[in-house]
Amino acid sequence: MRPRGYVGVVGPGSATAEQVQQAVTVGRLLAEQGLVVVTGGLGGVMAGAARGCTEAGGTSLGLLPGDDRAAANPHLSVTVPTGLGEMRNALLVRACDAVIAVGNSWGTVSEIALAARTGVPVVLLGGLRLFDEVPVADHDVRAPRHAASPEDAVAAVLTDLGLERSPAREGGESAYDGWVLGVDGARGGWTGALLPSAGRGTVRLVAGPDLDTLVSRARAGGEVRLVAVDTPVGLPDTGRRQADVLVRRRLGRRGSSVFATPVRDALAAESYAEARRISVARTGGTSLAAQSYALRRAILDVDGYVRSKDPERVPVVEVHPELCFAVMAGAPLDSSKKTAEGVHEREGLLLAQGVRLPSGVALDRRGADDLLDAAAAAWSAARVVRGEAVRHPELPERFSDGIDAAIWV
Repeated sequence: MRPRGYVGVVGPGSATAEQVQQAVTVGRLLAEQGLVVVTGGLGGVMAGAARGCTEAGGTSLGLLPGDDRAAANPHLSVTVPTGLGEMRNALLVRACDAVIAVGNSWGTVSEIALAARTGVPVVLLGGLRLFDEVPVADHDVRAPRHAASPEDAVAAVLTDLGLERSPAREGGESAYDGWVLGVDGARGGWTGALLPSAGRGTVRLVAGPDLDTLVSRARAGGEVRLVAVDTPVGLPDTGRRQADVLVRRRLGRRGSSVFATPVRDALAAESYAEARRISVARTGGTSLAAQSYALRRAILDVDGYVRSKDPERVPVVEVHPELCFAVMAGAPLDSSKKTAEGVHEREGLLLAQGVRLPSGVALDRRGADDLLDAAAAAWSAARVVRGEAVRHPELPERFSDGIDAAIWV
């Protein structure tokens, strides 16, 4: 996507918690509008803006005052060590189409003044009302505007740059394409990972006792374009699904992670013994594993959501996390997701794809594999949205439920 513009977000490195949170919101809103966020690359407001931008799947550029790239905050997409010291403030201003100042410091005041003096639009959020006291001479100085909130600040920038709030890409696509939701089973319900549909960024975690509740909670944060679940979608009436057979074969040594999808009538049985009897009759002699029957409630929950007639229902596709990680790695993994080695290997694969878990997530605790699987499912969902995914089988099967049965990656 071609950037719609470059907006500097400036403010104190020693910022208050409120200023940092404002900067996070500003960064996110700018990224959602297809704008590149430019900062001084260090902490405080600069780190907050970069973080918000990254979490929304945007691009953030840090112009560092020194020559040590390691001094940059960890949220930046691109870092440039200028070696210019405070003089990099002028470089930052000249690199931007507009500037938003969150709070103030001496360095921030210099950036505001440089921008105003060179005709770059400036919006002040909670800063000094400096230009209420300094006269604006002729057309040489562009007086900053004041904003009461991050939303107001970004709206003012869009107005100054002559941009519509709903950005458009070449070809008519929306520059901000909403979210995708990866879903994996967890104790007490579902774990969900929201990821920008561009396929990169820091995931937002959500949870819910059933899929409908989970999706509703996810949609509170913005449009969800697609849901990807690690649960069968499309239940056979007899025999085995080709999706399970093909993915098991592709995963090789990790193929045991793919269980045979129970036939629909077996899932409707009220006892395991009855389910086994039905399975043997409908599959030509294959019984039903206890693990498969234990997943009955989750499978039927997904089935009920997919078959719902609700016009607001979000489309759902089926994925398999081990297949996702195998595609990221170029081969099936040797490690188990239940081991510390396996957890860190999978986290590294996600990071290599630009997918980050939220800060503070403890990967050494029970349930870490569920979070990683949900993030991998979201990664696949983004591939589906972008038209990059493949499905197994290429031509989906359809059973009596009329649902396409295929596993995407």
